[in-house]
Amino acid sequence: MHANFHRLAERCDQFNQQKQARALAVMSRYGQQVFQLLPVLLHYHHPLLPGYLPGDVPAGVCHFQPNSRQQQFIDELCQAANGHQGLEQGQNEIFGIYSMGSTSSIGQCRHSDLDVWVCYSHRMAPERVAWLQQKCLLISQWAEQRQVELNLFLIPDNKFRTDNQQWVEGESCGSAQHLLLLDEFYRSHLRIAGKRLVWMCAPGKLGPKYDQFVAEHFANGTLNTDEWLDLGGFARIPAEEYFGSALWQLYKSIDSPYKAVLKTVLMEAYSHEYPDTKLLCRHLKGNFHNADQLDERQDHYILMLEKVTGYLRSIGDDKRLDLVRRCFYLKVSEGLDLASDNDDQHGWRSEQILRLVSTWGWSADKLARLDDRANWKVEEVRAAYGELLEA
Repeated sequence: MHANFHRLAERCDQFNQQKQARALAVMSRYGQQVFQLLPVLLHYHHPLLPGYLPGDVPAGVCHFQPNSRQQQFIDELCQAANGHQGLEQGQNEIFGIYSMGSTSSIGQCRHSDLDVWVCYSHRMAPERVAWLQQKCLLISQWAEQRQVELNLFLIPDNKFRTDNQQWVEGESCGSAQHLLLLDEFYRSHLRIAGKRLVWMCAPGKLGPKYDQFVAEHFANGTLNTDEWLDLGGFARIPAEEYFGSALWQLYKSIDSPYKAVLKTVLMEAYSHEYPDTKLLCRHLKGNFHNADQLDERQDHYILMLEKVTGYLRSIGDDKRLDLVRRCFYLKVSEGLDLASDNDDQHGWRSEQILRLVSTWGWSADKLARLDDRANWKVEEVRAAYGELLEA
């Protein structure tokens, strides 16, 4: 067991590093800056750092070791301090910083926002949590000045082990979904800094015995609480979560219609399997455990498309299947020149998109029409909008 955990932990680190490189390659210069400096801003607390406010603000990210770019920023800041007290890290009160959503996936584009979970101990005093919340708000405002939409969510380590009575504010979906939110996090997370997640390396068929398994391995020392974070497993997901999540996607469709169609049909597919829903995070973990390299089997956007495709085929809904494929294409091809052979930054994305289009058997005319959507006439836009609204 210990040897297997060690092997999976090494693979987790390797894939995470590769995914970070993919994510950074797609971002704008300011997006890269925000992404790279975020752990620095949360690890240290200094008047010259963005997000600083006086008070007993929690700081310090577990196991954070600055890379060369981050260290250069720290060194320059220390020089600029010019008599100020040097940078002192906090007491590792932040367990981990993890992005979720499209970051590092085929669905990420140059202007994608950053949704980031900042995980901490549920034993932290409420007033200190409030300080950390205020600091995160200031950091988000700093990112906004650089035309980067950064949404930071404070997540206590016991959030998914307690009754769902609170909202995660802002861009998240709060009490509309709880365990389904954890499913999305597990399948899409990218560790920016901090502890590894136990979920990824735990056996996939534990079911309701997951908590017992994790507790035993923390107790016997196979898992170290200083290195691993456990946000919990999955009991049976209440039926009302599927309804709440669907309502949330309706709200999100105002700004992201293509993505909302995909996620709405995903919730329909999940509901169709109720009460024995085959969650995508479990599918992805199974792929991870059997993988020897990072490929499309670890891309949660592609897995979502496969899940939705299987469901729509099973009910014979070819009309919506075509719509889902078009929505997927329009979402993931944003900002890509698929005709270019020299697009090193997006080469793997272009390759996957072209593979899918070939599988779908789309005509050159259909592809050209979608690629020319910026020049659609009013009638075409109205028809497309009506189709999205109907879906």
